[in-house]
Amino acid sequence: MLAVPGEITSALSAGSNALLRLGAAPLTCAQDVLECYGLLVTTAASIDLGATAAAVLEAIRRGAVGADELCRATGLLAGELAIALTELELAGAVTEEDGVYRAAS
Repeated sequence: MLAVPGEITSALSAGSNALLRLGAAPLTCAQDVLECYGLLVTTAASIDLGATAAAVLEAIRRGAVGADELCRATGLLAGELAIALTELELAGAVTEEDGVYRAAS
């Protein structure tokens, strides 16, 4: 069975249908891009985190949370928290969407 992203007779679907004919793959997240290049994402468990980042990660693992709530939960200043969150995001340990941080799966 074949599926297309739009009506096959519609001019609006011509571009995406042509890409599918060429072998295009849908990209729904950063992981999809990495997989196209044969790269694997390192899991958070194998990453050496600093003490501050580890404490922030532990707070995030308790549930999805915003930056203000993380400041209160960890007692960190905004700048310190920003550094820790950047470290965690670069390590692939957390994701952020609409200001809410979640532990990566």
